[in-house]
Formats: sequence, structure tokens, C-alpha cells
Amino acid sequence: MQDLLIDWAQINSYSYNTQGLAKMLAAFRDKFTQALPGDYVVEELELSPDKALDASANTFMRPLGSCLKISKKTHNPSACNLLLMGHLDTVYPPELGFNSCNRLEGDILNGPGVADLKGGLIIMLKALEYFEKFSEHSDKLNWQIFLNSDEEIGSPSSSLLFPELASKNDLALIFEPSLSDGCVAYKRKGTGNFTVVFRGKSAHVGRDFKSGINALVLASEFTARLYKFNEADESLIINPGKLSSGGPLNVVPDLAILGINARIDNDQKAQDFLGYLSELKTQLEAEFPGASVEIHGKFNRKPKIPDKKTDDLLTLIQTCAEDLGQTIKPKDTGGCCDGNNLFELGLANIDSLGVRGGKIHSPEEFVHLESLSQRASLVALVLERLAQGE
Repeated sequence: MQDLLIDWAQINSYSYNTQGLAKMLAAFRDKFTQALPGDYVVEELELSPDKALDASANTFMRPLGSCLKISKKTHNPSACNLLLMGHLDTVYPPELGFNSCNRLEGDILNGPGVADLKGGLIIMLKALEYFEKFSEHSDKLNWQIFLNSDEEIGSPSSSLLFPELASKNDLALIFEPSLSDGCVAYKRKGTGNFTVVFRGKSAHVGRDFKSGINALVLASEFTARLYKFNEADESLIINPGKLSSGGPLNVVPDLAILGINARIDNDQKAQDFLGYLSELKTQLEAEFPGASVEIHGKFNRKPKIPDKKTDDLLTLIQTCAEDLGQTIKPKDTGGCCDGNNLFELGLANIDSLGVRGGKIHSPEEFVHLESLSQRASLVALVLERLAQGE
């Protein structure tokens, strides 16, 4: 499992690296068919391109990688239908240079995607392999693997496939990494990505400075005022994450583009945030006559507040963990994932059954290697208990 994790982590599968994503998809598919020869339906599903803004704030369509779906259907009419879900993509573009693994002290491995989510893919694979080869009840569980390629950018295209996944399954196990202390995520915040385009007026700095409208100043004012809303409400997180603007230093910049991520606890907070954006747009357009502020984006994941069915699934997982001498505790988190989307569609799920690690989405991302076998054992036992009707 460790060797396989190192091999897969060194395949760059950044969300927009379609060649790397194709290589990662093939690597999982090939390893799966080697480990579990049998009568499964294997499908590669193309995704529609993602709408994006270029450096000049023009809309263009950005290609995405394909998804992988593998399905097993038994002839048992009472079999449970289980979705096993993960993602192929990571957040690290090739040019970042974070493309290899480093073994640190003890059982800690540093590498791109080792925790989020390639370690989880291996846990999924090994748990299924054990269950199919050794369980006496493998004919009592229908399962479906779904691996998407755009999760790290909010699943803009693959989420169109989620309604069918939710309607055809009873429960879902999702292999996002556990929290850094080994807890599984319980309540999750919702999230949205937004782009704000500021248009000013270009001018020569020396000859005609006062006739210009500096779009970078507009964006800076907007950013500073928006960020202060974090102080008023801890349940709303607003992160201005990217600002691009400017060119030659002797030209007043007439364009700036600001990227923002927001996290919310409920639908009212989403409306509050949209109100803040609108309020600031009105303020700045009044203070800088001739300038314009355009707001793009939406909330694409609602908060996840578990229900009784989710709690029952969690209880089963905790019981299995106790039987293996492990401890699984729930913990609320500001993070979000495809578990949010599936829960909104009515599919109960536990969405952090992957490895124990930390510092994800940074070049310091790491995994505790012992958690590979611990979590694979746990998931194999969960599959066994579900097949037995628990």
C-alpha cells in the first residue's frame, strides 16, 4: 500500500492537468482490474468544460478530465446499494514543483495528494479487494465506485452526475482524509467561489494621472472592507484568495480580478454574504464614478448537518472500529466536499474515511502510513457488516 501510494502521488493530477488526470484514472482502473478480476461494469465519463475567466476577464471554457465509474450488481434483491466515492484530482499544478514524496520521521510521508485523496483511493481499493475475495456475504452488497476529476475546484461538472448516484444508492462512504487527530468529519460548512471584476480607466501616470481610475485600488478597497465582515460573525468565513492586476508601472491599471472563497453554516449566511458583495459594489461605484464592479460565482455546496440515517451509519462505523481496537470520533469542520452535495440530494454518507494526515492543500501535506492498513481494515469490516444487513 505504501509503495502504491508513492507511485500514485507522483502522478501529477492537478484539476486542470487533463493528461495527468487521464494517467491517474488509468492507474486506478488498471490496478482495480488486476486486484479484482470479475464481472464489473467499468465506465469512463467525459465531463463538460468548466467556465472560467482569463486574465482579461473574458469568459472561456476550460477542459476537465474524465470520471471513472465501476459498478457491481448482484442478483440479490435485498442487497444494500453502496456508493464508494473519491476524487482523482489534487490542488498542485505541475509548475509548483511539488511532484514527489519524502519520507519524514517515523511513519510520516510527505507528498502531493498522499492524504487528499490518493491515500483514500488505496484504502477503498484494498478494502474492496479483501471483501470480494474473502467475504462469504459478497453477494449481498451492490457497490459502485465513482471517482471524479474536478472535486478540488468544487465539482462544477461532475456534480451534474450526482443526482443519479444519489438515487441509485442507499448509503455512501467517501474517502476524504480524516481530520488531523483521526476524527471523522460530522457537520460541515457550505462553500462558494466568487470572482469580482473591477474595471477602471487607464491613464499615463506622469501626464494624465488624475484622469485615470485605478482598478487595483478599487480591488484593494473592496478586499479590505469585505474581510472585516469576518470579525462580525465567526460562523461566516470570507477568504480573498487571489488578486491579479496591473502591468507597466507607469500606467494606471484599468482591470483587476479578485477571487474569493466563502464558507457558511446555513442558507441565511449565504444570503448575508451575497448582500455584503452587493453593498460593497454599490459603495465603490458611487465613490469612483466611471468605475464598474462585476460579481460572478455562486454557492455550490450547502452545509451538511447530519440526520438520523447518517448517525446510524456513523454508529455502525464506530462499532466496527471498536471491534478492531480503534476509536472513531465525530468532529465538526469548516471543510466541505462532495459529501455535502450528496447529503443535500438525500444520500446519507460518512465522508472522511480516508487516511490520517494533515496540512493538506500545502507542500507540507503528509500522511501517517500506519493509517492505510488501519482504515482499510475498518472499511472492509464495514462492508462486511452492511452485507450482513446491519
